[in-house]
Parts: sequence; structure tokens; C-alpha cells
Amino acid sequence: MSKLLVIIASGKEAKEKATAGLLFAANSMRFGWAEKVEIVFFGPSQDLLVEDESFRELVVGQLGEYRPLACKFIADARGYSEKLSFTRLEYIGEVVNRLIDEGFTPMVF
Repeated sequence: MSKLLVIIASGKEAKEKATAGLLFAANSMRFGWAEKVEIVFFGPSQDLLVEDESFRELVVGQLGEYRPLACKFIADARGYSEKLSFTRLEYIGEVVNRLIDEGFTPMVF
């Protein structure tokens, strides 16, 4: 069974793409389509999470107790750390490389 690394990088200009990635990842977890799923919000998608309440509520509602990853560098630089407290803030470059080394297949939305 596959391990998926879903990277959501699309922002306000492509909210539908970010939503599609979120729903694909959430359903992969919910219905067991993959052995493991990790979700990373990176770059413009972090702006979307902070600035669009309906998208943020969709993320929290779809993922339940799972806490997605988000880029700590970007969150700190933009003053988003508190607003992204429902995520796991980490330096994403190392995390993405480690997960790929562990056999996760990256999918970017």
C-alpha cells in the first residue's frame, strides 16, 4: 500500500486546487486508500489558511484530530505562527526530503 505526501502549495489564486488536494488527502486517510498520509501546507497555501476562514474551517473539519504540517520559516516570517497553531510548524525542506526517503510519494496541489 502507498504512502502519500500531499503538498498543498496553491493559494488564494487557486483555492479550488488547494481544496481538491485537501479533500483527496482527507479521503485517502478516511477510507484507507493509503497506508500513511502526510499533508504539508507550504507557501501561498499558508496565506490561504490564515486569510480565508471558510478554507481554514474546511481543513479543520475534514482532518479532525490530524494536525497537518506547515512551514515554520514562512509562518514566522509572516507572523502566522499563532494563527497556524492547529498545524505542526516545522522547517519543511528537511521534512519533505526525509518523507520521500521513507518512501512517501509526493503529490503537489
